[in-house]
Amino acid sequence: MKSALSLSDAVAEKLASTAKVVSNGNASLLADLALTRLLALPTEELKSLVRRHDLNRKAITRDGWMKSFWLILGEEMGQSDRIDNPYAPRNFGAFYVVLLFNHAGGNDDESDPFIPYVGPRVATPERRPSQQWSFDRQVPPVKAAETVAATLRDLATAEGR
Repeated sequence: MKSALSLSDAVAEKLASTAKVVSNGNASLLADLALTRLLALPTEELKSLVRRHDLNRKAITRDGWMKSFWLILGEEMGQSDRIDNPYAPRNFGAFYVVLLFNHAGGNDDESDPFIPYVGPRVATPERRPSQQWSFDRQVPPVKAAETVAATLRDLATAEGR
């Protein structure tokens, strides 16, 4: 059976270059293997992967990136995000996360990096850990949210919560 698929340019280029290395240039063989493995996943896991991939693809604007970031971070931390302001802090247990502006006057440019910051909700001499990242525009929001969520879980574990 022959099927035609529409791939993004980035995926098509990666498929072609990988096929040259691993399957003597046979992109169809590599795609068949990838789809076989993908479709063997449990339905719920596959749904989650498809949703996250779709959120990454929809993050073509700065606002879209931030919306996807907060949705996934909320999911990763077991709480939905109901805040419309992408720069408003969100509380996660004993810590908060906020996206910082790149410019003192606000109004970030589309190409500016995203700067999530994690800090303690209540600063004490014992609780001073904080973490900050600078994700370039090309970093998918799902990956950024998973990175921040992993740190939040590590901080919560270190706190014994």
